[in-house]
Amino acid sequence: MAARNPLAAITPIDDGARIHAFGDVWRLDKTNARGHKLRQVHNPAMTLIVSHAIYNAEALTSTFKYEAEYFRPRNVIERSRKHSVSISHLPKKDQKDIGFKISCIIIFYRLYYSKIFSRTRKGYGRAAELINIELGLLKQKPHRDVDDPSAPAKKRGCRNNFDAAVNGSGLQRWIERLEAADWDYVELRDGRYRSGNRNSRFTPETCELLEKFSYEYCKPHCPTRQIVYNSFVLAFEALNKRFDDEGRPPDTQPSFSRFCLEIAGLDQWAVDCARLGPDGAHRKRKLIGAGLDVTYALERVEMDYYQVDLHTLLVDTAVWRQLSPKLRSQIERSRWYLCVAIDVASRCILGMKLAQTESSQVALETLRMIFYDKTSIGLAAGALSPWDQCGSPMLLATDQGSAFVNSWFQFRAVSLLADVFNPPAAQPQLRAFIERFFGTVLNGLLKRFEGNTGGSVAALGDYPAQLRAVLTIQQLSQLLVRWCVDIYHNKKHAGLGGETPRDAWLRLTNLMPPMPVPDPCRMRISFGIDLTRSTRMTGIRVLGLDYSSEELQAWCRRKGDTEAEIKVDPYNLGAISVRVDPDSMDFMTVPCRTHFMEGRRLDDWLQASDELSRNYEDVAQLRLPIVLKAIEQIEKTHRSAVEIADLKGVVHDSNLIEYYEGKLGIGFSIPASDHCLVASAAPTNGLPSRSSPTGTLPSSFVPPGSRSFAVGPSRVFAGSPTFPSVHLTSATDDTGSDSPVAAPSITPCVPERSADPETEEARIAPALDATEPAGPRRRRTTAKLEK
Repeated sequence: MAARNPLAAITPIDDGARIHAFGDVWRLDKTNARGHKLRQVHNPAMTLIVSHAIYNAEALTSTFKYEAEYFRPRNVIERSRKHSVSISHLPKKDQKDIGFKISCIIIFYRLYYSKIFSRTRKGYGRAAELINIELGLLKQKPHRDVDDPSAPAKKRGCRNNFDAAVNGSGLQRWIERLEAADWDYVELRDGRYRSGNRNSRFTPETCELLEKFSYEYCKPHCPTRQIVYNSFVLAFEALNKRFDDEGRPPDTQPSFSRFCLEIAGLDQWAVDCARLGPDGAHRKRKLIGAGLDVTYALERVEMDYYQVDLHTLLVDTAVWRQLSPKLRSQIERSRWYLCVAIDVASRCILGMKLAQTESSQVALETLRMIFYDKTSIGLAAGALSPWDQCGSPMLLATDQGSAFVNSWFQFRAVSLLADVFNPPAAQPQLRAFIERFFGTVLNGLLKRFEGNTGGSVAALGDYPAQLRAVLTIQQLSQLLVRWCVDIYHNKKHAGLGGETPRDAWLRLTNLMPPMPVPDPCRMRISFGIDLTRSTRMTGIRVLGLDYSSEELQAWCRRKGDTEAEIKVDPYNLGAISVRVDPDSMDFMTVPCRTHFMEGRRLDDWLQASDELSRNYEDVAQLRLPIVLKAIEQIEKTHRSAVEIADLKGVVHDSNLIEYYEGKLGIGFSIPASDHCLVASAAPTNGLPSRSSPTGTLPSSFVPPGSRSFAVGPSRVFAGSPTFPSVHLTSATDDTGSDSPVAAPSITPCVPERSADPETEEARIAPALDATEPAGPRRRRTTAKLEK
């Protein structure tokens, strides 16, 4: 007879199995040759060690249940898919109720395993008492004293009574429902969420009338709810009168709030389409995407016009103070347009221009501000922070305004940018950053002053904004620059995560520096003023300045004089771009023959030319020192004003230049610097050096390492010390000798102011000058110069 297998009585148990045995639910902890160690599922601290024989005997009972791989991850996931909701999906009030029930159930199991009570009806009652004591939940007595000021006890079914005392029957119902649902806590949710009477209190005729008049609210003339409700009341009274004629009891009249609920139940998109129109409904209900993914500075620049919500005075401040109240009321007020360019990545303002109307020229000037440092404008306005945000943008986004879709603006913008993007019209969310900045300007700056319109007709109300204007356009320009540079750029921005725009600019530019600004020739071709001039022997003349180069002269020798297309940079008159061949795409750079015009602005030159034309109208050809002194004085006096005026500067175009060339009568020309004598010695005693026949360029106009320019014959001031003669030679006169040759004496350009003019004229014979008139006109001109 074969020996009995000692392992035959050992029943294997899966590690993930759930076992219903020994009056509870268990899972395997470990197994050995002597038996099994089981751990309680709902109380892991409770363990049970049974032998193999006892376990096999329990497995034969009717209450034993073995669920293989119950705790395996795939089975847990599969069971979770059967439930469409979890506790986190429930409303907050239901989550609070379930949490309270779970805390009571946990205490019940702890006391039950301590053998304090059994799972009978009396046991559940005893457990409820112990739970109430532990949680501090005492059963409230009925409130019978009407004079007691304390609040009456809440009903058990009240939603706000979750912490009421627990009774035995309710505790038993919770536990049995939870165990039957495999410990799915969602089953502890009671049925109060399905409570309430969902049947209408009104008759079908009244409900139909409510629905009919709710659609009366969806009309293009936009009636109010109260107006529609008044019409409904009249129709409802007629309905009740019909009920009375039919012998039916009258219906209860729906209230105004019930009528508003009926309107709120309508499709809001249909309501907006009916009241606002399709376009208005689209603007109100438009979808907002995830936004732009901009990483680097100048990756995207947005530009737009904004009608400033502030009335300004078209008069100087000093004049305004002298006017009477009656005259002040007659002064014209106006609202200007502000053209702004903003960098999306850093939210920094790259350019601003004020104009009375929206124009492509102003938009182009604003675009140009993106490419250069504007710190000088900020300093002129009194700003303490630098306005140095500049560079070449990668993408320019504008709206569909006439100033931006104009081909004149598009062609010049495309010549400098990688791409120009014009989002569809009536879609401000596609240019959200520049649109939001305009609101920031209104709330952060304009609402500080009298005369602001508030941004809308509703916000304006009865406020006389136009009559309360107090700022001039000059003051508004200065405040805009100061606020933008010192406040907006240095204020924490919510769209940047609390970082300031200036800090964001510094961080992004360190991460990836902006692309370099195009060369001056390309900037002049893109932003220059288009003119047509004839070539001549001296080159091309624009505003009394001659421009010439060897390349231009060589072309003229081959082809002869002709009409040439030129481009003038209003910020630098030192050179122009010329296209002599209309079929060619190339421009040649032609410098000015008067070298001191390098870096000079058109504004300064026009103002200087106007002043010189008035003061020296009898002089056919002015001396260079006179012109230099005039421009130097203008720049010193108006430098700050010009920088601020650059924000609202005059729009330069070909018509303006022709006006100055014609009406102002610029009848003088500036001699070229190539015909001047070169100075080699420093001034002595505040007078020009003797080696410089006519004086030198003022120091403020001479760049380091450059030469000074002089024009015309040298003159000697009366009473000045005697200087050695200057040796003037040419290539043909140079004989190789180093000995100087005395030059002929030359009369001074300006008479000595301490001497008598008549005596001085009789004593000193004036030298003939081919560029000046002779005879009496010379005497009158000299007297005018003296004055």
